[in-house]
Amino acid sequence: MDPVAAVIGVGNRFRHDDGVGPAVIDRLRGMGLENVTLAESDGEAAALIMLWDRQRLAILIDAMQADPSHPGRVHRLVVPKPAVERLRAVGALATDVGDSAEIARMSGRLPGTLIVFGIETGDVTAGSGLSPAVDAAAERVAEEIAAEIRAQRRSLEPAA
Repeated sequence: MDPVAAVIGVGNRFRHDDGVGPAVIDRLRGMGLENVTLAESDGEAAALIMLWDRQRLAILIDAMQADPSHPGRVHRLVVPKPAVERLRAVGALATDVGDSAEIARMSGRLPGTLIVFGIETGDVTAGSGLSPAVDAAAERVAEEIAAEIRAQRRSLEPAA
C-alpha cells in the first residue's frame, strides 16, 4: 500500500530552534501513525523532491524567522498545487522551499497537496534543545499533523 503522506522535518538539531522540524518528526514517530513516510532533511532541494515525489499529501515543517519575531508562532500554508511565489514567503532558514517546488513542478514531481508549517524561532545559535515556546509549538504542530493524516486515511478508505 502506498504511503498516505510524506512528512518532512527540515532543520539542524545542533542549532537550537532550527531543529524544530526534526523535533516534530520525533514526536510523530511516537504516535503510532501507520503507512506514513516520516523523514528528516537538511532542506536540500533534490532530497526534498525525492521525499515528496508524487505523494497525495506532503507536509513540510521548518523553522522560520520573522521581523518582529514571535518564537513559537506557527504559520500554516496549504498549497493544493504549489504556487512558488507563495512558498517563498515562508522564509525558511536552511532552504528555499520555493526553489524546490519550482524544480519539482518543472519535472512533474509535485505532491498533490503541500502543507508547510513554518515555526518562528528564537535561538538558532550552535547547541541542542529547543526554546520553551518553540518546543510547545512543536507539540501542537505534531498533534495537528497526526489529525491531518488520520483524516486523510479515512478519506481513502472504501465506503462500507
